[in-house]
Amino acid sequence: MTDPGRAYLEWFYDGNVWKRLQYRGVRTLKLPLDLWNYQEILHEHDLHWVVETGTRHGGSALYFADLLAAGKRDGEVISIDVTSEALDPAARHPRIAFLLGDSASEAVLREVARRIPDDRRHGLLLILDADHSATHVLRELETWVPWLRPGDYLIVEDTIVNGHPVRPNFGPGPLEAVEAFLARGGDRLVHDEAREAKFGCTFAYRGYYRVRG
Repeated sequence: MTDPGRAYLEWFYDGNVWKRLQYRGVRTLKLPLDLWNYQEILHEHDLHWVVETGTRHGGSALYFADLLAAGKRDGEVISIDVTSEALDPAARHPRIAFLLGDSASEAVLREVARRIPDDRRHGLLLILDADHSATHVLRELETWVPWLRPGDYLIVEDTIVNGHPVRPNFGPGPLEAVEAFLARGGDRLVHDEAREAKFGCTFAYRGYYRVRG
């Protein structure tokens, strides 16, 4: 992350600008530079499915659903959360399936796998953005990464907490989970450093990965 990028990210995050970001009137809680990166990734890697953990208000699910529809993709957005209390009714879209459950559980993985054809010919984007504790994110990685296929793409969001560089008192979070997973032999994941660095800062620091065979 560049020095100017870090300064901008700290301003954007600490000033809670991200909490006021909306897509078509629905809160997204994202960094716009990441959202732009994501749509380029969908096109560059010919990804037709999006699975996101952590729905919250539904703004990012709506954003991805519009992208899939506009690109005439085969698939849909599957968005997972433990509750729908914060879900904005305006986030409803024919390309979105909202699932309730523990995003690190085998039961939820099985339900997602049931909705995606075994013979799919195109890639999938998986975004981990649910409970940010290191223990939960590590469970998500251990559950989902073995299921991913070559050509799929993984984003682990909010790796910036716990002092990387924001919220230094958060405690072990997504970045610590990624480091632990890779240390245990996560050799299917290839860090896409160039894509991550494209705009100088990201909410997914060291969190962009291509999946290889």
